[in-house]
Amino acid sequence: MQFIMASAYMLEEINEIYLKCRENLIKQNIFQWDDQYPNIEYFQVCIDNKILFVLLKEDRIVGHVVLNEWQTGEWEVIQWKRNKPLIIHSFMIDPSYQGKGIGSTFVQYMEEYALAQGYDSIRLDSFSGNLQALNLYKKRDYVERGEIFYKSKPEGHRKYLCMEKELI
Repeated sequence: MQFIMASAYMLEEINEIYLKCRENLIKQNIFQWDDQYPNIEYFQVCIDNKILFVLLKEDRIVGHVVLNEWQTGEWEVIQWKRNKPLIIHSFMIDPSYQGKGIGSTFVQYMEEYALAQGYDSIRLDSFSGNLQALNLYKKRDYVERGEIFYKSKPEGHRKYLCMEKELI
């Protein structure tokens, strides 16, 4: 597998994976993504800013993620351990590749990238009802640092767990 920065020609395939993932989550009664975030315009901006990465398997995109330093204001209440974090946003694996260990491999690539760029931790938040995602992070030694609530999310889908992995 190959972890690389996304290119403009990948935009349609990236968006297709997002649409499949969103549909898959909705079937599980998980409403963490909607038409506002993420969307194809968001992915285009992320490609332009060189913060969208893909995981390739035999030249096919099997997943993608946005990696940057931006943190939402809701995180200000969290007691983080490190001061130079890389943040995971919009992490998704094509549903046809889920359950095969690819997510763990992808997260490992993100951790290696973060270390190589001089970050001392990785942070993220994940919907509290997305057990598949939470289990993945726990298996990779991410530690829950607290919880936040997004008022913009539907009732019953607002609680997110903030997680961090110290890299050094």
